[in-house]
Amino acid sequence: MTTVPFAEGGVTRIRRETKILLEPEEASRLAGRLAAEIAPYECRVACVYFDSPDGKLARRAATTPDDCVKIRTRSYDPDLGDRPGRVALDVKRERGGITSKDRLWLPPEDVPAEVRRALAPTFGAIAPTVASTYRRRVFQASPEWRATFDDELRFHAAGWSLFAPGTRPSLASLAPPFAGERLVVLELKHAPGALPAWLVELGRARGIAYSKFAAGSRDAGRVGSSGA
Repeated sequence: MTTVPFAEGGVTRIRRETKILLEPEEASRLAGRLAAEIAPYECRVACVYFDSPDGKLARRAATTPDDCVKIRTRSYDPDLGDRPGRVALDVKRERGGITSKDRLWLPPEDVPAEVRRALAPTFGAIAPTVASTYRRRVFQASPEWRATFDDELRFHAAGWSLFAPGTRPSLASLAPPFAGERLVVLELKHAPGALPAWLVELGRARGIAYSKFAAGSRDAGRVGSSGA
């Protein structure tokens, strides 16, 4: 198979999404099986989540993971964008097994104003509350599906200072982690009917509701249980 570069295609905007927690040894075996056909792309991801003061978005992600909204920025290292230094501001909606995403790339220092302008009228006063960092290995041979393995997952406190001029959210700029996840998070992201049969079966047998946002908020004491 040929490799599809890290992309912003249809599988990013609207898709089905299945998450599986794996022991590191099992993740290595599955990644090896994929690597026999698809050359992986590896990067480091820093993700900053936004929530209201009462934690309603994290609570919804924890209690109803199949019907929730997540607002976040993402930055990638290495930064291979055509305009380096920007971050992706996402509004990610999950409902009835379908994930959709609105994404805007912008300079980090523009994030506070964009949140106030575009998101506050709908979501109220939201602010950075928790961040996650992890290594991501991306296997994508088709625009219709991809598999990602996230390990070395850590959770960090977050605030507006991460978007000050000259600053970009990254493992280096975040506070030391307050919690982490030992297991590897495998995410299968695909258009309906596009996933290879063996990954379909794996998802049916092992798929769970898991949210990095809910897990990090739980460990930060913002919600009672991740539930997802």
